[in-house]
Order: sequence, then structure tokens, then C-alpha cells
Amino acid sequence: MFGRDAQVHLENCGYDVISADIPEVDITEEKSLERIFSLYKPDIVINAAAFTNVDGAEKNREEAFKVNAFGAMNVASFCRKVGAFLVHISTDYVFPGTKEEGYLPYDETGPSVNYYGETKLFGEREIVKNLPKEKFLICRTQWLYGKYRKNFVKTIFNLSKEKDEIEVINDQWGVPTWTKDLAEQISYLLENNYSGFAHTVGGGGPITWFQFAKDIVEMTGSKCKISPITSEKLKRDAKRPKYGFLRNDSIPVDKIRDYKESLKMYLKEESFL
Repeated sequence: MFGRDAQVHLENCGYDVISADIPEVDITEEKSLERIFSLYKPDIVINAAAFTNVDGAEKNREEAFKVNAFGAMNVASFCRKVGAFLVHISTDYVFPGTKEEGYLPYDETGPSVNYYGETKLFGEREIVKNLPKEKFLICRTQWLYGKYRKNFVKTIFNLSKEKDEIEVINDQWGVPTWTKDLAEQISYLLENNYSGFAHTVGGGGPITWFQFAKDIVEMTGSKCKISPITSEKLKRDAKRPKYGFLRNDSIPVDKIRDYKESLKMYLKEESFL
């Protein structure tokens, strides 16, 4: 979802972009990475590969760890060997979600409230072990949506056409992030030689999923009623952080679009408006 939008944006910025996905490359296999690193000799590597099924990670722990932790370590190791700069996409789930005011990039991480977060945190720590600070950029994002995959916005839009009422969680806080905004923020950080940790999210938060759903139905003119519920009522396999809001202080305010503006742009792109 992110990679396809990132490729277009980075090419427009003048980068020579080589995109690869399974089966061309598998970050859990060293021979696969060795082949592609030897073939292309990249200057910058953006690792957007991840096991992102949060509930699925609770049941498929070995696979989630293999991709999110071991895979991140492999990519960092090969970046070190060829001297490439690594941009790694991470998540708010590396934080416990207990700070009502949200998290800044260098706030203390862990413990995560779910296994997905644990695997992503392990991956971050392996990158820090393998690369000096000036050779990596860990970009944490959250509530990502985009054109090329199932996401919250599409789900709410489709449900609002089928149902008179939708129940949505109102006790988890974060900020929606459009894939195109994430790509733009990462390119800004690269152009300004930023390294270390950054929070790359939409502007205007924090909000709850309930508020986001209300914004979607209001913008699309739906008469569907959005009703708030608690996380406990939904009963999912993985617990979610309550206050996972990522505070974006790495990028100037004028470079960050308000999430509502981005949502409207996305809805028009999808012809939902």
C-alpha cells in the first residue's frame, strides 16, 4: 500500500527507484537479499516490508517475528555491508500507549501491548545495533490508508452504503496518515539529511477511530449513523494501545497536511466524492 505510492513520489523527486516485492526479494532470506543488493548496489533502501496483521501476529508469532524482527535485522546488515542508508517503516505499537499527550520520536519505547508491537520493536533495536545513527532513519507511522489495499476508510465507506448504523471504537487515540503524505514526509527528511528516529504522520490529531469514521461519512454525504463503542466490546485477539498518538516534531508544520485535508484528497482520488 505504501510502497506503490512512495515509488511514484520518489521518482517525481528525481530518485532512480527500483521496487521489489516477493518473489523478487524476500527479506527473511539472506541469499535473496545478497542477490538484490549485489545487483543494484543501492544508495538508499526503504524497507516497507512487514507482517502487518496485528491480530494475526498473536496466532502466527513465528512468521510475524521472522518478517518484522529478523527481516529488519537482515536488511540493516546488508545496508551496513554496502554502505547504504536505511529508511525503515515502523509503528506506534512500539510504545505502551499510556501517555495521554502522545509520543515524541525519542521517548522510551516498550513494553508493547501486543506481539506485533514486540516484533516491530525488536526490529528497531536490531537496526540500531547494526547501523550508526547517521546511516538509518526509522520512521514510525500510524493509521495508514491508501489506494492499493484494504483500509479503514474503504471499509467505513462501503459499510456506510450497506448499513444504517456502524459501531466504531472511541477509546483509542491516534492520527490517520495517507500513504502519499508518508511518502512526502520521508522524501523531505531524506532531502534534509535527517537520521535517527522520526514520527511521520498526518496533522491535526489526536482523534479516535470513531471521530475518523464520522469524518468519512460526513464528507461522503452518507446518512449512516456512527455510534461509539469501547475496545473491550470488539473483543479482538490483540490488545491495542489506548494513547498511541505519535507527535510529529521532526518536520515543519507547514510541511504537514491536516488529516482532514488529506482524507478529502484521498476520497476524491478514489471517486468516493
